[in-house]
Amino acid sequence: MSACAQNPAPNGDAPRQGQPAAATNKASAEATKAGAAVAPAADPSLLRFDAKSVKLDDAAQAQLQQLLEPARGAKQIVITGYCDRKEIGNAKGAAIARANAVKSALVKQGVAAKKIRVKYTTDEPLHAAKVDFTS
Repeated sequence: MSACAQNPAPNGDAPRQGQPAAATNKASAEATKAGAAVAPAADPSLLRFDAKSVKLDDAAQAQLQQLLEPARGAKQIVITGYCDRKEIGNAKGAAIARANAVKSALVKQGVAAKKIRVKYTTDEPLHAAKVDFTS
């Protein structure tokens, strides 16, 4: 049975011997900031889009379902649309459209539109929309 404990984690994220798990998590977060590929559901509030799309795909729609309960209970919701201006000509328009697509989907599910604010950024190499809640 001790052999199982020596097998590395399937995703290779096991902390190195003597390295605290927090250090591994910090390194993972820094890799994410640098634009490294991560699992799509690593952050359930970050809905990824295809680089040339402003529509929620099936995976993002399913992910959005996880956000409905916190969205309904939140006092305010801020949705930030992201689009990499180095890749897309009208990055501002795409970023805003992504944020509005998420807003529309939440409103269709019963979240009050008046508590949702939309903003955008084109400064990061990311094609997504981020949903933040305040209680």
